[in-house]
Amino acid sequence: MTQAWYTSAHAQPEPHMPAGWRALAFESLDSTNAALRRIVEIEGDAAEGLTIWAKTQTAGRGRMGRTWESPEGNVYTSILVQAPEDQATAPQVGFVTAVAVAEAILELPRHNAPPPPLSHKWPNDVLVDGAKVSGILPEMVSGLDGGAWIVVGIGINLRSVNVESAAYPVGSLDSYKIDTTPEHVLTVLCRAISAHLMNWRERGFEPVREAWLKKAPPIGFEMTVGVPTGPVRGNFAGLDVDGALLLDSPQGRKRILAGDVLFTRGDA
Repeated sequence: MTQAWYTSAHAQPEPHMPAGWRALAFESLDSTNAALRRIVEIEGDAAEGLTIWAKTQTAGRGRMGRTWESPEGNVYTSILVQAPEDQATAPQVGFVTAVAVAEAILELPRHNAPPPPLSHKWPNDVLVDGAKVSGILPEMVSGLDGGAWIVVGIGINLRSVNVESAAYPVGSLDSYKIDTTPEHVLTVLCRAISAHLMNWRERGFEPVREAWLKKAPPIGFEMTVGVPTGPVRGNFAGLDVDGALLLDSPQGRKRILAGDVLFTRGDA
């Protein structure tokens, strides 16, 4: 095995991880997802709960290949999750993570301020008052032994971020009186993800689906979804039993498995 380049990870105050989880902290990385992929694919270090995080990223990535701006002060982390035996259910990990992120945000200190108005944007974004504060990027990866894993990248904006030509409004948690550190967020977040993964494996996707829908747009909400064949306009009709987006369009109900949602009437 090659020398583990990440053993010299910069010493930072460590989050308190769930039992069996491990955190590696870095001053800067190209992207936490790319770095965790290297650890799994090249070093062969693969165990659920292996978490890496960085103060900044030089090449942070979001969905659809977009750049994720990564100034210091926000959360940039990737967590390794063992893929399910039925890999058709692997995309459900994104919903599990989104539910956990929303739960974690609501647990952060708010200085007597009311809870921020959280909502989910399909499939994996978390919004506050209609502006994106968290993005989630799950990617499949194979270990040296052929095992299947999911690298779950998570970005959470604790501080405001200047994003030029953003595809969607960008928000930050400090606008809602939430003042904390990335280390504390990771402590709360990893605990929530660990618990929700266990619940998903024991009870299936339905409880995750129900929790996600509680913060989803209302049924009938107008939206446009970008898919490879072009934009599809319609009304939100819920989430299917496997996580597919249901959209009532002029051509009938559509099941969308991959796409980019843009709300077209107000905020979710």
